[in-house]
Amino acid sequence: MLTPLADSQRRWVGTILAGMSLDQCLGQLLCPEDRKYSLDDWLEILRKVPVGNVFFGRKNGAELESMLRAMQAASPVPLLVAGDLEHGATPLADEGIEFPWPMAAGAAADPDLLYGMGRATALQGRHRGFHWTFAPVADLNLNFQNPVTNTRALGDCPEKVISLLKPLIRGLQEDSLLAGCAKHFPGDGVDDRDQHLCTSVNSLPVQQWWELYGKVWKAVIDQGVMSIMAGHISFPAYEGLIDNPEEAMPATLNRPLQVDLLRNELGFEGVLVSDAAPMIGICSRSTPDQQVVQNIASGSDVYLFADPVKDFERLQAAVKSGTLSEAQVRQSARRVLELKARLNLHIDPFGPRTNNQQLGQARATARTMAEKAVTALRKPQLPKLTAGDKVLAGELKAV
Repeated sequence: MLTPLADSQRRWVGTILAGMSLDQCLGQLLCPEDRKYSLDDWLEILRKVPVGNVFFGRKNGAELESMLRAMQAASPVPLLVAGDLEHGATPLADEGIEFPWPMAAGAAADPDLLYGMGRATALQGRHRGFHWTFAPVADLNLNFQNPVTNTRALGDCPEKVISLLKPLIRGLQEDSLLAGCAKHFPGDGVDDRDQHLCTSVNSLPVQQWWELYGKVWKAVIDQGVMSIMAGHISFPAYEGLIDNPEEAMPATLNRPLQVDLLRNELGFEGVLVSDAAPMIGICSRSTPDQQVVQNIASGSDVYLFADPVKDFERLQAAVKSGTLSEAQVRQSARRVLELKARLNLHIDPFGPRTNNQQLGQARATARTMAEKAVTALRKPQLPKLTAGDKVLAGELKAV
């Protein structure tokens, strides 16, 4: 479970929240992305909208830090900076150490290496101003034809996946450097759909879901993961729609999944963020004017890849009309502020430079993980491979 805030952190949250207007609370619910904006654009946006969170993709480390220092200085409340640091601090294009993808990390199956990857990612990311990684992937690769989980999941066995997720989360979140974000609730990897292109479906019966995905989600919550990402994934059986799966809404637009299942049954108390707003898995099920409102009303605290101006205005209108309650807005803003306090952003949004010893250890961990991930698939009559043997790669045919 989440560790309690320290007294100083709790006081900071209370003081900031007490002084925030409703508009400032609404700003904490938005997380636009960087790809469309220059630094001048960001500074203009921050003058108009009290954005609370931002997402950055790949940039050189020094360039990113320079931009973020200017943006942090322009924001009265520290910005929470997010990125996809799934297998290392790879958004730092010129300096981030890349680790093997989760499939390979799962094949290596070494909890110490997973902790080392998390720790290295956190140290490098926080130095340049990242605070929130949309990782780890907590999905199960039950269907090898699933286009999302095939290389991004740690495996298909809940017990094995849990044994690797827990040290990875610990490495990411140790010393309050990065907030982990387990994704994609209620769980991808059952069907062969891509939520970037349509709403994907977790078609398991409820009891089987609890034995597989439910076990994983309970484990990461008990481990204290600071945030969870809701996917554009439906779970028809939970709503009695197993015979009519197309009627089931994705979790991002589904209050029973986000509130009843995740909050009330599983006991999650941290920040709940949506998957990206432009993905067809959500935007095919709502209108542009209603999507952000429906997502927040369904239980999300942060709307990912928001249009900072238009979506802010849509939330303002929803509160004014009574579609969205002020109490819910302030509750979500409190969760976001508590996450910022856990990460001590009010003290320093940046971290110390990673030293040579830490970098050397990170590279060694990545190399060892890659070596241990090599897996030989062979028929019984083929000779066993040993270290040093030369292998000629050929076509892999279905059997």
